[in-house]
Amino acid sequence: MSLVDENSVWNRLGPFLQESPEPLEERTFGARELYSLFRRRLLLIVAIVIAGTALALIAAVELPKTYTARSMIVVETDDPNPLDTTQAQPNQQPDKSRMDTEADLIASRVFASLVVDRLDLIQDPDFNTYLPPAAAGGTSDSSGGVLSQAVGLIVWIPQKLFSLVAGSGPQDATSLPPKDVQQDRAISAYLANLSVDRSGESAAMTISFFNDDAATAAKIANATARLFVEWSRDNKRQDIKDAVGFLRQQSTELASRIAAIEGQIAKYATEHGVSSDPRDDLLRASIQQANEQLSTARGEYTQAQARLAQVRLAAKNGDTGAGVDPLLTSDFLTSLRNDEATAMRDRAQLAGNYGRNHPLVQEADAKVAAVRAMISQEMLRTIAVLENDVRVDEGRVNQLVKSLDASNEELRQRSLAEAKLRELNNNLATEQKLYDLVSGKLGSLDPFSEAVEPGVRTVSTAEIPTSPSFPKLRLMLAGGLAASLVLALILVLTLESMEVRIRDLRRASKLIRAPLLASIPRLPQKFLRPGLPPLETLLSRPRSAFSDAFRSLYNACTRMNGGRSKHVVLVSSGLPQEGKTTTAMGLAMAAGMDGALTALIDLDLRTRSLHTAMELGSASRTLGDYLQGDCALAEIVQTLPDIPQLDVLAPSADDQTLPEFLNSGQLTKLLEAFRLEYDVVIIDAPPVLVVEDAIRIAASVDTIVVVAAFDSTTQEALSQVVERLRFAGGPSIGWVFNRVDPFQQARGALRKAYMRRQQIRRYFFADSP
Repeated sequence: MSLVDENSVWNRLGPFLQESPEPLEERTFGARELYSLFRRRLLLIVAIVIAGTALALIAAVELPKTYTARSMIVVETDDPNPLDTTQAQPNQQPDKSRMDTEADLIASRVFASLVVDRLDLIQDPDFNTYLPPAAAGGTSDSSGGVLSQAVGLIVWIPQKLFSLVAGSGPQDATSLPPKDVQQDRAISAYLANLSVDRSGESAAMTISFFNDDAATAAKIANATARLFVEWSRDNKRQDIKDAVGFLRQQSTELASRIAAIEGQIAKYATEHGVSSDPRDDLLRASIQQANEQLSTARGEYTQAQARLAQVRLAAKNGDTGAGVDPLLTSDFLTSLRNDEATAMRDRAQLAGNYGRNHPLVQEADAKVAAVRAMISQEMLRTIAVLENDVRVDEGRVNQLVKSLDASNEELRQRSLAEAKLRELNNNLATEQKLYDLVSGKLGSLDPFSEAVEPGVRTVSTAEIPTSPSFPKLRLMLAGGLAASLVLALILVLTLESMEVRIRDLRRASKLIRAPLLASIPRLPQKFLRPGLPPLETLLSRPRSAFSDAFRSLYNACTRMNGGRSKHVVLVSSGLPQEGKTTTAMGLAMAAGMDGALTALIDLDLRTRSLHTAMELGSASRTLGDYLQGDCALAEIVQTLPDIPQLDVLAPSADDQTLPEFLNSGQLTKLLEAFRLEYDVVIIDAPPVLVVEDAIRIAASVDTIVVVAAFDSTTQEALSQVVERLRFAGGPSIGWVFNRVDPFQQARGALRKAYMRRQQIRRYFFADSP
């Protein structure tokens, strides 16, 4: 099988050799990645889930048992205020606010103090922790499990140490805190184990109490319900008593105020002579008549002023037309005006016949002046008459105004008195109504002040529980399983987010800007059986996916060398245990099987693992002998029996050659000798990030193959290896992805990966293990 990635060899070689690398794609996390993550971390997930479930099981068995007893009460119809006169609606359901109030009252410290007192819980060490515990230190409880005893011991030791540091020993009856402090502690412990619940719009409430003793839990739950009913009855009875006392006090005070108001009404009516009946008062009638007279007088006064103004204007203008006042058209004034006209006519005739200074003309002028003087006197007399009429009318108006003001003032005073009287009457009516209301309510409450029904009643008593409410085995197991699974998912996702090991071929290729030459599949393994070693797999299964990957690698290296006949390839990795020796061995065997005269050289002189991996025997001469010139090249190599075209130089532990020779000119001579004798020379070099040997060798080879192990080599390590080799001036560099699962190359859902698996097996079915 050819496992050379379709996007990794020569069709992707050009972009990697460009100066500007392509930007890295952002990592995505989909269904395929999640499936791969589960496969890689399956053991961790299973271990965490098993551990979490086991801890939950241990906790369910060992934790102290808690029992829950439940009693139920029902809140009756809303009780009206004792002082409220409105009638309550029959069968009215209690509203939510009242239900919440009742629940808060049950959980209040006031009611809790009543329960603590009635049940004498202050003498119980479980509630009053100031008392010495029943079992000292909590470690002698034989009924508890190992976990319970351990928890009790853990709690007891700090308490003991604190008491020793504080200098206080065990408290006895004389060293206990005050009674109210102990009661507060018991109340707090009681409320911590109490729960009040309500379902939907139901008028029923469930009182739950938790305790490690079933009988105690049932006893306190029933006592809480019973005492709350009694407490509600006592509170309601006290409210009615308070209401009756208040009504009685109000009734007495109202009776006193009514008597005082009646006395004030009688005294005020006598002092001010007012009556509450307005028909007996004649003052308003006289005021109405005076208003009418004032209106008439003001009209006459206005008319007189208008006539006076008219007469003055007419007298000034000499107007005697139809529209003037009748006083100006009297017989006397008419006669005078006629005489004036006659005199004027005679003067005009005389003035025409005689001169201006003629005696007759002057006589006529004197006659006209006399007539006009008489007219003026008559006009002045007429004006004086009219002015007198105006003054008379004005005086009448003023007199009426003063009379009306006096009447209005009197009316105002009487109105104030009547208003005060009406106010007193209204106060009297109000006090009488309130007195009747108080008397009626007092009459309805007083006879029943002792017979009071509580607002709640008990409908269900708590039975002694037979099974604990905590811990519940099934719930604890389910919770432990779910919690451990969530924890495992969070842990593996956290580890995955921190993971920098290489799993993505394309991302790694873009990161180092070097082509991917081949993907070497991991060796198959059967369950509980060790897999075949690489050498045996390559020899016994030459058509397997593992063997075919090295043939693809050999072809890629040949193309990278431009097809030249002589080719020296350096195989190295960043760190040990990444598969460089296996890769070098597989590449050499693929070249030998292809017919090329191949030499495999192990220059990792610090480990010399190739000799063991290929199961070689001892050579007749060593590398040291050859470097000293004591033998020929053919004497230090070994030929693989199954591949005659492959010679191997793998120094054994007996070879005394030191790694320092790699830094000398002898290395160049050695490689030149191999280049002359062989077509392909494969060098297994030390890791680049461990020693500098591979950097020294790189300058003498044609191609460098960097091996990276799937899910082992980090991106940073791979980048450092490639950068160091490039900085050293090495030739073309490609990389190999080792230990890859070929079935994970399918990019898609599980069904697509399964189909990819079946397609691959069609080609390698016969050689599949």
